[in-house]
Amino acid sequence: MEEFTESKISESVWRKMLILIFVIASCMQPLVPLLGGVPEKELIEASKIQATAIIGFALGLFQLLVSVQIVLAEQKKGFYYSVFLNALNIIAICISFFVHGQILALPGIPLAVVSIILASVLKNQFTFIAKKSNEIDNLSKKDAVTGLPNRGEMLNKIQKLTESKTAFTAAIFDIDNFKLVNDSYGHSVGDMFILENVRKIRDFIGKSSKNLLGRLGGDEFMLIMQECENPLEAELYVRDICEIIKNPFFFRRHEIRMTASVGIIQYPKDSDSSSLLFQRLDMALHRAKSLGKDRIVFFDEEMQLALERKANIEQRLRDSIAKNEVYIEYQPQYKVPEKNLRGFEVLARWRSPALGEVSPLDFIPLAEESGFIVSLGNWILKEACTQYMRLCSVYDVPPILSVNVSVIQLRDPDFIQNVNEILKSTGMLCQYLEFEITESVCIQSPEFTKGILNELKNMGIRIALDDFGTGYSSLNYLRMLPFDVVKIDKSFIDTIKNTPDERNIVTSIIDMAHQLDLEVIAEGIERTSQFEYLVKNKCDYIQGNLLGRPLPVYALI
Repeated sequence: MEEFTESKISESVWRKMLILIFVIASCMQPLVPLLGGVPEKELIEASKIQATAIIGFALGLFQLLVSVQIVLAEQKKGFYYSVFLNALNIIAICISFFVHGQILALPGIPLAVVSIILASVLKNQFTFIAKKSNEIDNLSKKDAVTGLPNRGEMLNKIQKLTESKTAFTAAIFDIDNFKLVNDSYGHSVGDMFILENVRKIRDFIGKSSKNLLGRLGGDEFMLIMQECENPLEAELYVRDICEIIKNPFFFRRHEIRMTASVGIIQYPKDSDSSSLLFQRLDMALHRAKSLGKDRIVFFDEEMQLALERKANIEQRLRDSIAKNEVYIEYQPQYKVPEKNLRGFEVLARWRSPALGEVSPLDFIPLAEESGFIVSLGNWILKEACTQYMRLCSVYDVPPILSVNVSVIQLRDPDFIQNVNEILKSTGMLCQYLEFEITESVCIQSPEFTKGILNELKNMGIRIALDDFGTGYSSLNYLRMLPFDVVKIDKSFIDTIKNTPDERNIVTSIIDMAHQLDLEVIAEGIERTSQFEYLVKNKCDYIQGNLLGRPLPVYALI
């Protein structure tokens, strides 16, 4: 604050000095011919006349420079200062000429006129620059497509409201699967959809100054509401806007229907920090999308705790292998009805000194998000193959070793090479190795996946489709991709007791797989009734706690 005040004082002093210098120069210029007290009529010597003219011109030029400096320092206000002072100078010169007959003072008039012209030019340039600067400033605060306030401006609005202690509710809208519109019809149609919905939402909001709609970018919008402090009222208001977005949008003969996921925060309930409120708004939106989209979710403290735990897990996960915290267990698979051992599924486990036993449901998705799954997957495969060689000495018939492989691993350009190196270094035979992949691998890039899986099949490695039925299963994928086994997810097995035989989808999956010459493994078998049902319906293999829980390698030797 003190530095700011001193700066203002110095600017004021500098401005006053410039004006004073200008005034002094203006006063001296008409008096130049009188220097030394010699009347003009007596200045007949050429050298004296020349010297006087040079001094007068120099003062006029100096005066012009000071005039320009005043305009540069004060801009618009400086222009008026300059015109006023130069006008006074012209008047003083005229008085000197007409009253005292000082001809040598007249050259000061053109210089003063030039000063005024330069001041005018500079003033016009400053006006033009200021106008363009304002336009650029406005553009930096507005979304280019809709003209709505952008992310920075919405954050500034939240900051101002928090600084003034004004209660408000903010909602962030994310149009679900909007990328499909851009990919299918083009970005111009996507912009048309956005503009149409912005117009409708603006009409719904009305001209209230207490509700502000902004576009954060892409398919994300924010609404700041000062009139909806009650959570129920805010939810109903937001739901009405979601209904607007759900209205069909017509492009030529196409009808486009979209939904929106919404996250909501309230000030001061959720935080008194503007940046933290923005962060928690994203948390609420993320939760809404993770729940299946087309949802409205208010922020709560559990989300913050979950995020902190996620960050903690991700941070510690990267050092887990080096610190020998990751280990593997094996769950047996049995042929039915004989209950002969088929093989083992490899299950990754993580025991952290700081976090305790961390569920694979928590750390595997995080490993995929961060890309660490490639290193983790290589370690699991090598460790499992190494331990498998010890298991083979116990069993008369070598069991199948089933290892889960992530879509991220399959996309790794070194995946096939890494598999070959691990098999070679451990002595593991390809015909006893099986890779389990999920349906998401098929959906995201079927042609690429087909190429990788065919390479693995040519090596002699078996391929199993894991968690069948939980995603976007397609018979086409079963026919197109080189699968050997289909694994029925536990969620279907759990329905066996409560669903009549003729209506149970498990039977249909088994029959369909057999028609495609695929073997079937049922996961999550925990009750005898489930076992009997699967035997009755000719399931090939079962896996579950009923016949064998996951165990470390030393318990199997």
